[in-house]
Amino acid sequence: MIIATTTGDFCDYTAKDDVQQSVRLLAKCGFKHIDVSLDSAYFKGSKMCSDEWEKWAEGILETGRELGVDFVQAHAINSAYAPGEEHDYRMDILRRQMRICAMLGIPGMVVHAVCRPDGDREDFLKANVQMYGELLQTAEETGVHIYTENTCTANCPTYFIFDGEDFNELRERLGRHPLFGCCWDVGHANVQGVDQYKCIMDMGDGLMAVHIHDNDGRRDLHLAPYSGGTCYDAIINGLLDVHFKGPFTLEAFCTPVAQSFYFCRRKHFTQKGPACDRLAMPPLDFKLRSETLMLDMTRYMLSSYGCLEE
Repeated sequence: MIIATTTGDFCDYTAKDDVQQSVRLLAKCGFKHIDVSLDSAYFKGSKMCSDEWEKWAEGILETGRELGVDFVQAHAINSAYAPGEEHDYRMDILRRQMRICAMLGIPGMVVHAVCRPDGDREDFLKANVQMYGELLQTAEETGVHIYTENTCTANCPTYFIFDGEDFNELRERLGRHPLFGCCWDVGHANVQGVDQYKCIMDMGDGLMAVHIHDNDGRRDLHLAPYSGGTCYDAIINGLLDVHFKGPFTLEAFCTPVAQSFYFCRRKHFTQKGPACDRLAMPPLDFKLRSETLMLDMTRYMLSSYGCLEE
């Protein structure tokens, strides 16, 4: 397996739509394979949301060629559950993001399922058959796969993809479409407390992508491997036993924890007058060294099972 990580790792150190700079920083740390966080680049006034989105994507592609890195996965924005103007706009952006993936040579993109706070399981399944069914039309046009993602009840109790069997039910309702698969998020699964080996085996060839990170088993912290209690032996054995073909993609963007991360926002010191936040944000140099260490740790993990590909 090759190792990848997300441009979202550096979104707190660059302009949020400056994917080129994030790619440069990741290459500096030794990463050769990149997951493009299109979600981070979605905001009012972003280049991705402008009429110049193709030029923006071409700049990312040229940066990758210059640095000798490739783009192997992407993460999309969330769609909107309720029909209406916001839903239609987001679906248009999702289609645009799939076309960006095609331009960058990215085989698949993670798109979270939609849900409502008071929804039940059947409502969830019907809404997502509709949403993913629409996107699969663009998948067929572009050749870009769509990956749904599991979560945990601590994050969202009405997002009913918690284990492998949940994914399989949605997959069946979508007719086992060859361009639809699952991104197994091991951090979410650790919080949920599921048997990760069994879940991976249950998904089989429907498992097309992974998100690798760690936590304390209670909160979705997105920390580097070995920062929490996730059993990576179970995960890697499962991936090998189902002959997983995708990249081993890190989503550990919170090591060290940036000031903006919602679980760990640091308060400013105000007892001596003007607000003081001198130590609120870890320096870029610490982040660079942390990313390099995370890459080395991940190489160790895969090398231990004889499945590391560079």
